[in-house]
This record gives sequence, structure tokens and C-alpha cells, in this order.
Amino acid sequence: MTIVTQENDLINFDAIKCISAYAAHVGDEDGEVEVYTLLAFDFNTSVSLSDELDDENENTAISLGVFLSEEECNNVISKLISEINTGAKVFIVPQPSTPESSDNK
Repeated sequence: MTIVTQENDLINFDAIKCISAYAAHVGDEDGEVEVYTLLAFDFNTSVSLSDELDDENENTAISLGVFLSEEECNNVISKLISEINTGAKVFIVPQPSTPESSDNK
């Protein structure tokens, strides 16, 4: 399977050791927001499955996508698992919803 990231990078799923979600704080002096990022690690990366991303892995992780809520991130993981189980050849990581579309749910 090929995974197409939000940045339109092509990732070979067979070369992936682990895909995990991590919470991160991003922002500037005007404030921070919590986002949820879906990261892939290849077989050459030593990875622990803890909730914390250490400095060593931060630079070797492949960002598949960033989402505005944990629920949205978990939904993408569920869709990816479903596509893997059905033998899909390509999975396109969706773009994050906008804050306005999240409010309208």
C-alpha cells in the first residue's frame, strides 16, 4: 500500500515499522493550540510506543497528517486500518477539518 500524506508525499507502507498518534502544542505569543499528529517511523528508527516523542525520534518521524482534535485523528487511524484490512493499494490522509466545520457538527 502507498500512503499519501497531507503534504502529498508518497510513503511505502511496507517500509513502516510503526504509526502512532501524538499530541503537540503549537503556537506563538498569541497563544497555543493542541493538535494531534499522525507519525510514521521506518524500520531504521528506534521507536518506543510511549505517549512522549523524544528528540531523537522527532527528526526521524514521517508526518502523515496533523488534526485539530483527537477524535478526528482517531477516525483517520480507523479508516487506515479499514483500508489495510480490505487490501487497498492507496490511502490518502485527509486534510484536517477547519474549526468552522468542527463547530457545525
